[in-house]
Amino acid sequence: MFRRFFAAILVSLLSLSAGSAWAFDEINKSYLGDLAVDGYDSVAYFNTQKPAEGQESHTAEWKGATWRFANAQSRDLFMASPESYAPQYGGYCSNQMSLGNLSDIDPGVWLIFEGKLYLFGHDIGKHRWEETGIAARIQDADRNWQQYLAKN
Repeated sequence: MFRRFFAAILVSLLSLSAGSAWAFDEINKSYLGDLAVDGYDSVAYFNTQKPAEGQESHTAEWKGATWRFANAQSRDLFMASPESYAPQYGGYCSNQMSLGNLSDIDPGVWLIFEGKLYLFGHDIGKHRWEETGIAARIQDADRNWQQYLAKN
């Protein structure tokens, strides 16, 4: 809880000081460094149906971020097909992306829909997607994500 609070304050302060110089990163990286998915193993969501913390001994670099994995097998699967295992929207909150915003995630709040991983910042965002139609929210998020990519 404190970690998320500290991150929110840090992001707010940085955005105030950055002004129009703020740069968009295609991969959402941990505020502690260049870790994708806050250091969690994105393959584990598919293979074990639960989040698993990645290990420093099992990493890979992809799209300017460091990806951690629980084991070498997960790392190798990811590197063979990163687009299959990487979360949608660069690992930013899927609910907020459907609203046109960039926001951090909680690696414990996620869903797999039609073979793709979606991460969320809070349970309420995931519930919003489930209650209002996942496919419709994906359309919204996809449209907004393409706008972010076009500005990059």
